[in-house]
This record gives sequence, C-alpha cells and structure tokens, in this order.
Amino acid sequence: MRKKAELAVLLAGLLAAAQPAGADAIGDNNICYSKFATADDRGAIDYCTSAIDSGELSDPDLIAALINRGVAYKSIGEYESAVADYTRALRIAPNDALLYQNRANARREMGDYDAALDDIQKSIDLDPKSAGAWYVRGAIAEARSNAGNARKYYMTALGLDPDNKVYREKVLGNGNR
Repeated sequence: MRKKAELAVLLAGLLAAAQPAGADAIGDNNICYSKFATADDRGAIDYCTSAIDSGELSDPDLIAALINRGVAYKSIGEYESAVADYTRALRIAPNDALLYQNRANARREMGDYDAALDDIQKSIDLDPKSAGAWYVRGAIAEARSNAGNARKYYMTALGLDPDNKVYREKVLGNGNR
C-alpha cells in the first residue's frame, strides 16, 4: 500500500513538472476571461491580477490580461485603473488600435476629453475602418456638446458596421428619422 502511495506522489510530481512554466498564470488568465465574459468584473480583476502579477505571461497573453482587466475596471467605474492597464499594454504593443480606443473611451468617461481625442485619433490613424473607434470619436464629440460632429462620427461607425444596433440607435434615435 505504501508503494502505491509513493508511486502516486511520484506520478503527481512528474505530471506537475511536465506542465509548462506559467501554466497557473495561463489558467488564471483563462478564468479572468471567462469571468469578464460573464460580467463578473470583480472576479475578472482578481484573476487577471493574479495572472499579471505572476510575471509568467507571454507578451500577447499579458496584453490580453491587461485589456480584460482594463475593461473590467472601466465597467465598475475605476477609470484611472483602466487607463493604467491600457497604458501598460501600449508599452508592449504601441501600434494596437484597440488599446488606444479603449484608453480613449476610459479617458472620455473621466472627462479628460483632450487626452481621449488624442487617443482616438491614434486609433483611427492605425485602423480607419474600426467602427468602434468612430463610435468612441462620436461619444467624445457628444460629451463636448458637439452634436453635429457626433452624428457624423456615429454615421461613419454605422456605415462600417451597418448591423450594429447601438450605432443605428445613435444615428436614427427612437425611429424619429
């Protein structure tokens, strides 16, 4: 009986050793995403933080964790934390249009419209066919009480993604047009 127990411990040790470095970090990152996808923002933040703090994520996985945690932070109103995560990710991927778009949106929520406008312009320069970027550009214009430009940017977003109900609502309103 003792030999079976020793064998089981040895086998468990070998299996654990066979796991690639960062397996726990990848697992935490995967759980982070699943928590994020089910709107468990606090859970996503906890698992993303664990994965990020491990120091074991590859750059693409680290960027994904930072994006997911940034979106979760934004969802609970912690805009400065979201901006910090997007900024950190941009140090790794300085040409990622989505990161600029996300940071612009968080900065807009904070009322930092000039910085938001700079970020969204970088996003559009990198990916001019991103409907989401044009939508955020419209939201920034709307927040600045520039309805004419907001409508123009929302129409651009709708033209790029004509099936998007949110964009359609922004352009058409409640069926009044």
